Amino acid sequence: MSEFVPFKWSHIVDLPSDWSSTLRNSQTEALADTWNEQQDELRERGSYKFFLEKLKRQWSIETGVIEGAYAISEGATRTLIEKGLDAALISHGETSEDPISVVSKIQDHHRAIEGLYDFVSGNRDLTLFYIKELHSVLMNNQRTYLGRDQFGNMQPRELPIGVWKSLPNDVEHPDGGRFEFCPPEHVQSEMESLLMMHNQHIADGVPADVQAAWLHHRFAVIHPFTDGNGRVARCLATLVLLKAHWLPLVITRTDRSDYIAALRAADAGDLKCLVDFIGTLQRKAIREAISLGEQATEEAQAFESILSAVTQKFSQRRRADQELRNQARSIADSLFQSANTSIASKAGAIATAIKAENRLFNAYLTSGENESNKGKYYYKQIVEAARHYQYFANLNVYHAWSSLVIVTNRRAEILVSIHGIGGAESGVFGCTAMFFTKDTEDEQTQISDYEPLGPEPFEFSYTENGSDVQRRFTRWLDSVILKGLQKWQATI
Repeated sequence: MSEFVPFKWSHIVDLPSDWSSTLRNSQTEALADTWNEQQDELRERGSYKFFLEKLKRQWSIETGVIEGAYAISEGATRTLIEKGLDAALISHGETSEDPISVVSKIQDHHRAIEGLYDFVSGNRDLTLFYIKELHSVLMNNQRTYLGRDQFGNMQPRELPIGVWKSLPNDVEHPDGGRFEFCPPEHVQSEMESLLMMHNQHIADGVPADVQAAWLHHRFAVIHPFTDGNGRVARCLATLVLLKAHWLPLVITRTDRSDYIAALRAADAGDLKCLVDFIGTLQRKAIREAISLGEQATEEAQAFESILSAVTQKFSQRRRADQELRNQARSIADSLFQSANTSIASKAGAIATAIKAENRLFNAYLTSGENESNKGKYYYKQIVEAARHYQYFANLNVYHAWSSLVIVTNRRAEILVSIHGIGGAESGVFGCTAMFFTKDTEDEQTQISDYEPLGPEPFEFSYTENGSDVQRRFTRWLDSVILKGLQKWQATI
């Protein structure tokens, strides 16, 4: 039987000619545009600088974890992210090898991402020399790799750093299959083609997430180094994002299965999954960064610092383009009405079905519009959902909600909230959905089975077209309501 080759190497190919219509993600681009308008002000805040340092440390740790270069517990990871990359902060039982060795490798990764920021600030062009330099920095404290000897056994071998591979480094699968990377004799010409196409993408104005996905994947299928190619690929993707003034691409161990699935889809010719994966992580990071505006105020200790922050806020509000802000609120009002219409329709169908079982059972819509007394309800649940997704829900900017209430032997609710994200002038709005049940005992209401619905919130900004937002929202709303109904079904 011949050996199965799940991926057979061929010369790298450019983006498809229709990339603008098939690969772009308007949601990511709109949020990134809003972020670019505000980040200069945020960069001056101590809370943002601390946030960025933590992001770099997380990137430095996780890029080795998902590559299998070492293992480190989640507790030790949190400690190093919060307090600094110091081996003395963690114990031997928290890492796969001596903590000093693990942290030395992590520090190499940290030097690499710091170098990416220096590279961007120097406005340099990406070159083959710089890619080799990146590999040397990343692998400085990993001088061996596992290679197969003449008898087929895996043995440690000396790792050449900063030079192209001299031997094939295909991956063999347990089922006998083989994933073929670029042969050593073609590496130089393929890498030259990679940079030529990349430079053309820059000239053509290809969005950063599309550029990053393409560069990451095509570099990975070339696999020009003996080992460490995944770490270099994530560096190159991050470099593209930083050049566009976005945030680093932080892929954690919990993201690994989605990350690998997106890469395998790209191997099969579908780059969209990897573009969307990068966009999802980027939107999450931007939401956290935008939320720092409020956190900075909360963290301020001195009276003078608080006064300065308040004065700055008033100044921002006066300078803001109120027409655009009103447009965003108008879109939010439209989404609120759409949510009411959709939920009311589903409530009617559910009520008909469950009343056949018991005439006292019912399902109905209840809602609270923005700037109404009722609109202020459900504060705790909405704030809790925002915390789950790691951002600040600004209910002072906008606060409206729609709820599908289902009453059988107990009361269940699917709540959809529309609210501001981050500081008062961010111009970014978010929508979350959550499921919970209510029971009344001794005149006290108990909430249980609480669960946010969906992998991430829905968000939009004042820079987007209202019709485009409406179409995206309808798809998102149908999805989260379905998840809520499945959860309700399980509680009956």
